[in-house]
Amino acid sequence: MSKAYKRWHSKRRLPTWWSNPIRWPTAPAWTSSLQRAAMSDAHLLPPNATPLERAMARAGRLRHTPEVIRTLWSPWDCPLLLLPWLAWAWSVDEWDLAWTEAQQRAMVAASMRLHQKKGTTWAVREALLRSGLESVRVIEHPEGAHWAEFDVDVAVVDRPLTQAAMERAAALIQEYKRQACVLRTLRTSLQTRGTVTVGMQLLAGDTTTVYPMQSKDITPAALAQGWAFAAHDALTTTIYPMH
Repeated sequence: MSKAYKRWHSKRRLPTWWSNPIRWPTAPAWTSSLQRAAMSDAHLLPPNATPLERAMARAGRLRHTPEVIRTLWSPWDCPLLLLPWLAWAWSVDEWDLAWTEAQQRAMVAASMRLHQKKGTTWAVREALLRSGLESVRVIEHPEGAHWAEFDVDVAVVDRPLTQAAMERAAALIQEYKRQACVLRTLRTSLQTRGTVTVGMQLLAGDTTTVYPMQSKDITPAALAQGWAFAAHDALTTTIYPMH
């Protein structure tokens, strides 16, 4: 290494931007005003606000971005803990905490369509299917019944049918049926699925034996012939006395 290079290297100084690293602010410049308000302790309370009011303001401070809040109105993306409030906002008529998460989300998603067709056979059948029943059949004008009476057949597959489920089904029918109609009979059935194995075998064929060709002399047998003839002729004469 040359002496000139050593002198230049010893006198070299790093630029200011290299020696002083960048210090980012707590709230970046591109952060929206809504996010900055949530990150700060700002509020609109007057100076004489009580400690309870200040605590409520801190508890209700917005902590989510608008993109996250927008998903709260989706029945498929809403958090499970907030789903009952979404059902209340969408006016879900029947709600059961014993339902599975899939059943609750399906009921919220179908709420608007059910309200549009409330009082029809489709609404009764769809509400029962959304509640978890596998098979629903609504029979209008059954034989021997009044014109306003109808029957409903429901079935569950591979699981028990409890009394609570029956009461919930009856409540859904009363909620979504036409008010002038009367439920005459609610029939229930249990179904199960199984595997049936059927096997069959058919065996058919002919047995053919092939022998090798054997050449030999063919001698015709002698035919004995004989002739015989017999004849018999008789005449009978009867004489009666003269009277």
